[in-house]
Amino acid sequence: MSLVHKLKKNIHNGNYFARGDTVIVGTSGGPDSTALTYILHALQYEIGFHLHIAHFNHNLHRQAYQNQKFVKILAEKLNVPCTTQIWRNSQKPKAGSLEDAARQRRLQFLSHLAKRIGARTVVLAHTKDDLAETVLMRILRGTGLQGLRGILPQRELNGVCFIRPMLNISKQEILAFLKKRKIPYCSDPTNKQKKYFRNKIRIELLPLLTAHYNQNIKELLTNLAENINTDYNFLEEQVAKIFTKIATCSSKPSKVRLDRYALNKQHPAIQRMLVRTGIEKLQGNTNRLTLNHYREIEDLLKNRPQGSLVHLPRKIDVRKDLKYLTLTQTETNT
Repeated sequence: MSLVHKLKKNIHNGNYFARGDTVIVGTSGGPDSTALTYILHALQYEIGFHLHIAHFNHNLHRQAYQNQKFVKILAEKLNVPCTTQIWRNSQKPKAGSLEDAARQRRLQFLSHLAKRIGARTVVLAHTKDDLAETVLMRILRGTGLQGLRGILPQRELNGVCFIRPMLNISKQEILAFLKKRKIPYCSDPTNKQKKYFRNKIRIELLPLLTAHYNQNIKELLTNLAENINTDYNFLEEQVAKIFTKIATCSSKPSKVRLDRYALNKQHPAIQRMLVRTGIEKLQGNTNRLTLNHYREIEDLLKNRPQGSLVHLPRKIDVRKDLKYLTLTQTETNT
């Protein structure tokens, strides 16, 4: 099956676009997003959506402005509207890596753009290789089921649907597609720098595992992510039903109350997911929470007296009251 037909099938199976939709494609100028942009451009008339190219200049390497220029020229060539933005304040963040901060800024840019132009969907060019690398990275860093899902094929963020229809497509397939059609693309020099954990995984560890342990290691890692994602989706559905019955949420102040009696009746795995859901209601994600944080909350529930507190990152407090476990965000994060 050709790359175009495979991507078309993925879009159809996911029911991602409706006729008349405006669809944003995040284009960096690299091989993956360039191929995705060309294929979506070819499919837009057949499916009936309107394509809009978006480029976020992370400003993290010398070729960043060349990449931005490349994307603008690509948009003109394809006669597709294009919006770009430059991240000028790229100093080292107080918490987390510079790459993570740049990734979050890019998602914010894409979300804001989608709302401004009335787009429901943003398409990103993550591939099977990216998925395998992510799963392996998370195994090495230590993760639970949620992390082993890797990169999700579909995710809603700030009311915008982000989709990744190339997660079953390899880098090799993409490069072959570009070469056959003589389509130019940009190369990111930072992809060869081993100081970045992902690059070390891609350049050193995956080739080692492929050569000496299992030549299908990428396939196995992506299959693992797919299987776990299916199971985790079921768990999330069950937890969502329980959460609506035992939780009350308020916005001023940002607070979630979980019925302690109902919470204690749940399996420990469900308890953790209910607490995680409450935290997500407050801050949108649970990125900075560790296993130790969840263990401390469990100890709070089982062993500590009423009125006891657990302090979590991003100014979230967890308090044990007579009837409730109360999660409160004491100040808004910027």
